[in-house]
This record gives sequence, structure tokens and C-alpha cells, in this order.
Amino acid sequence: MVHSPRLMNVLPNCALKCRAFVAYNDPIYGKEEVRLDVLFVNACPRGKGVSRTLRLADAFFEALKTFHPLLDIREHALPEMGLLPIDGKILAEREALIDAGAFEDPMFSLARDFLAAKSVVIAAPYWDLLFPAVLKVYIEHLSVRELTFRYRDDACYGLCSARRALFLTTSGDRLLGRNLGAEYIKEVMAMLGITKFDRVQGEGLDLRGADVSAILDRALAKTADIVRSWQADL
Repeated sequence: MVHSPRLMNVLPNCALKCRAFVAYNDPIYGKEEVRLDVLFVNACPRGKGVSRTLRLADAFFEALKTFHPLLDIREHALPEMGLLPIDGKILAEREALIDAGAFEDPMFSLARDFLAAKSVVIAAPYWDLLFPAVLKVYIEHLSVRELTFRYRDDACYGLCSARRALFLTTSGDRLLGRNLGAEYIKEVMAMLGITKFDRVQGEGLDLRGADVSAILDRALAKTADIVRSWQADL
């Protein structure tokens, strides 16, 4: 099969950090693919040492590795990938590849990783009532008909086999029980077939007089609780 040059340019320098993986047979197009334990979706533009959301992610993985030091983990560092939104032309080309069953095309590499993951962790700050735009663009690349979801007569069905998803976020303001970013991600995960969803958020960090250390400590403690609750699914 000839890959579309335009589609190959959609995914420049995917910045994947990975370890050894276990092979499995993919039921979608019958090829041997990799099975990874945890996919870490890093949507934090400020990076390590600055991002408060990444502090939560670092704490989660540090605690996770104390229980499971040999976990296979892959990171999608979204701010470094240069992902492009899917426009009309790209969408038409992508649909042609889908109709041809050409799921090995590079256009679908991010979706294949997501399909292979047993658990998913997404870290993104709470920006403009949602999260950074790069995460929405990433979701566009994940949502591939007949690969990560499919339509049937009665409904849309998710095809991903991950057992758990975790969303980590921090915000300058109080969220007052309405985290629109987390709710959106929860619905996307359900659409793709992942129904066990956890969230950890540190909120009100930029308000005058906020005890930032105490707020983050509470959020960090919750990440440790979630690690313990994940044991049966890893």
C-alpha cells in the first residue's frame, strides 16, 4: 500500500518514550501489534519543573512504579508533536484509507497506540473552561471509525480495551463542582469504550491567599489512593 504523503506529514516527530512491549493480534485488521500497559497523554505546555499538572502526573507514575516497576509505559508528549487539526481534505483522505481498511497507515499511529493501551492517563491544565487545544486535536486523531469506534444500526460502539482512564488537571480558579474539561474527556473515553474513569484536580491555585502547597498535597494524596484502586486492573 502507498501511504499518503500529506497524511504522513500530519504526524511529525511524535516524541514517543517507550519500553518493551508485548505483542497481540489486532482483531481490526489482523496484524500483530504491541500491547502496552499504560499510555500517558501529556498535554501540559509548560513542561516539567513549571507545570503543576505534571507534578500530579509525576507523583502518580512514581507511586505506580513502586507497585509495578516493570510496567510498559508510552508517553505522547502532545506539545512536542506538532499535531495538525484534521481539515476537510485530510478528513476525506483519512476516510478513503478507512474504507480501504488501511489501518497500518502512519495517519493512524496515535489511534493504534490508544487501542493497544490497557490503561490511559491524561494530564492537562484547566484552560479556558476546558484544556489546551492540542488535546482536542489529539482526540481528533484518536477518533477513527472502525479502529477505535464503529457505528451500528442502534448506536456508536467503542473498540478500545483499556480498563481504566485517569484525568489529571489543575486550575487557577475554583471549579465549584463543574470541571467541563474532565466531563468532556470522560464522555470521549466512554465513546471509545473506556467506562472506568477517575479524575484528580487541584483547584483555586491562583486565588489570592491560596495555600498552593496544601492544595497540591491534597491532590497528590488522591493520586496515591487511585494507584491503590488500580491494582486489580493492571
